[in-house]
Amino acid sequence: MANHSMIQPAGFCQSGFEEVRDAFAANFAERRELGGACCVYHRGKAVVDVWGGLRDRESDAPWERDTMVILHSATKGLAAMVLAIAHSRGWLDYDERVCVYWPEFAQHGKENITVRQLLAHQAGLFAIDEHVDREIVADLDRLAVVLARQKPAWEAGTRQAYHALSLGFYEGELFRRVDPLHRSLGEFFHDEITLPLGVDAHIRIPDSIPNERLAVLSAPSRVAMLLGFPLSLTLDGMNKHSNIYRALAVNPGSFRCLHGHTTRVRA
Repeated sequence: MANHSMIQPAGFCQSGFEEVRDAFAANFAERRELGGACCVYHRGKAVVDVWGGLRDRESDAPWERDTMVILHSATKGLAAMVLAIAHSRGWLDYDERVCVYWPEFAQHGKENITVRQLLAHQAGLFAIDEHVDREIVADLDRLAVVLARQKPAWEAGTRQAYHALSLGFYEGELFRRVDPLHRSLGEFFHDEITLPLGVDAHIRIPDSIPNERLAVLSAPSRVAMLLGFPLSLTLDGMNKHSNIYRALAVNPGSFRCLHGHTTRVRA
């Protein structure tokens, strides 16, 4: 096991940005970071590109320059980029109702929800009440049926709540409906954004990338979670009737199964 206090980041740091490198190293010395990377661009030029620690605590495999890791909710920005391109091409209108593009969406009072309200976390669709396992998540047609049947928690536009896990699935199905080639959101992201730019980022990891390149997430202990979050959030997270529990702990497919490094589903 690596000595957290002895980690020396690999990579480079341009003069004048040493404090960024030092702050990165402090994560290991002071916050028991296992492994990670930090790359910073300034005015179009990479000025910091450092990495260190472990990508897998069980095997002691080191974090390398090309190690990949889940972006979690930063993926929402990538998905928004895809939908912004769709808007720029005239495939969708932010102020149009979602059901114009996805007729089955107009169930249980969702017929007036606009694309803008959905993307702005105002649609009341932060939770998926039906059971969704990884097989359903991997089958976009079956998933679309479940999403269309979901009843919103409130009238669209009257409230706002973070759609932590559900938003990407709704965005993905909406995009499939408006794309002339009916590609998934991840397929479009690859075809028209990352491939032309030569960027090694993916919404759904291709089979050509081996697991040995992937960082394995290590869940914090229960004690660390209790001490690391505000008490009110911890209590809500333990309450099976709370919105935060419904949004994060129940569906889709269970929060845990979607973040395992061996789970690869279409997106």
